[in-house]
Amino acid sequence: MRRWMLWLLLGLWGCRALAEGELRIGIEPYFSPKLLLSSMQPLRQALTRSLGRPVILLTAPDYRQFVGHIVDHHYDLVIIGPHTARYAQLEAGYVPLLKGAAQLTALVIVKRHSPIDRLEALQNQPVALPNPLTATAMLGEELLNRQQISARLRYHDFHNAAALAVVRDEARAAIVNNTAFAHMPLELRDQLRVLAESRALPHMVLLVDSRVTPAERQRYSEAVANFLNANEQGRQFLARLGFYGASPIEAGDLSSVEPFMVELKRRLAEGR
Repeated sequence: MRRWMLWLLLGLWGCRALAEGELRIGIEPYFSPKLLLSSMQPLRQALTRSLGRPVILLTAPDYRQFVGHIVDHHYDLVIIGPHTARYAQLEAGYVPLLKGAAQLTALVIVKRHSPIDRLEALQNQPVALPNPLTATAMLGEELLNRQQISARLRYHDFHNAAALAVVRDEARAAIVNNTAFAHMPLELRDQLRVLAESRALPHMVLLVDSRVTPAERQRYSEAVANFLNANEQGRQFLARLGFYGASPIEAGDLSSVEPFMVELKRRLAEGR
């Protein structure tokens, strides 16, 4: 029963009715909530120890709701992709603290033994993508458009759902990001192979709510950086999230994602 109750707490998507003193960290919903939150437990445990206060991991059932929670300041810290980080900074006043060393790319994946051996073979074929608000979906669309490939795009809430669509023969290919693919269960990855890869963008970013005091911001930044950079478990664990080698973010680091942030705002306004 206690384990079930703990899981219920971890699954409170964006809930603000949490006990005073708890640090709320929002995690971008690139996997299903159960898989995502369970995989992030090493981070929660390390920060609870180093900060001496309860740490609660939160996400949302889909990307649009997650962005809404950011705008409504449901989170003290957020770990999100680059274009959403820029959006959180400009639209909700979140302050960027750390960036990961990894680069974000979109991978086009097909079944391991599929006869498809070039992107052109996807012309008019069903292709699964993650949520259209993600940078991964935008990078994948850009890759197909540059090759003048008109595929039948089918969007899913999460990266693993897009990959499963290929395994289940619901799509001929899927587009997922490089770290999400590396983080998928081995039994799923073994059924797939990479056909093509997009250009790269900066990857995951840690931001803090502007209402958090400067002194607390510094504490949180140092605690996360120490876990990622000085702790072997942290390095191994969050390398899969695209956050290894975390370093302070500098002015201009997110300039390359500006067009993706503009596109994110357009899609949010359109209700996509």
